[in-house]
Amino acid sequence: MASENDNVYLCAGIAPQEAMKHPDIKIYLVEWENEIVRFPKLVAIGEIGLDYHWAKTQEERFFQHECFISQLSLAERMNLPVVIHSRDAESECLEILSNFNLNFMLHCYSGPAELAAQAVATGKGIVSIPPISGKERKKSIRDLPLEKLVAESDAPYIGKSPSDTIQAIKMIAEIKGIDEDAVRAQTLMNTAEFFKIK
Repeated sequence: MASENDNVYLCAGIAPQEAMKHPDIKIYLVEWENEIVRFPKLVAIGEIGLDYHWAKTQEERFFQHECFISQLSLAERMNLPVVIHSRDAESECLEILSNFNLNFMLHCYSGPAELAAQAVATGKGIVSIPPISGKERKKSIRDLPLEKLVAESDAPYIGKSPSDTIQAIKMIAEIKGIDEDAVRAQTLMNTAEFFKIK
């Protein structure tokens, strides 16, 4: 899709839910990362991270951790930002990220608002908002500067199509008490700057 459409770009990475299935993760990573670097119009490495909701054993968490570190290193080598999937592991993800010089997006973030603020305070992090509300997400939207928010659909899991990003924009506008057009313009600018899309 990215190669066939001027306005489509690509993020690629190994999700933690996939990483935890492979005891030979270090062997697989060589092959997978060799493929990732060949993708056209690659603008970020992701979604990558830790998901302790699904990883029930120490072994599964170890495989996720190995994969996460490897792909953060890949992103540094390629000078690309990262899109972070973190579930029940937000604090640990931020701790690991602090060891890397990378811009990062907390994708579909629903964790503690205090950690979202901590991520933004690093000067490297932004927070992605899907079209579904929740107590902590509302607090993050309210407390964070609009310049540190982007809108997403998370289709087909939360929104059903990419156009559901509009619902996220409406939610941000309502919670912040800002005009919807202003939110649309700023979040689009934030997205383009993060992914270095002109």
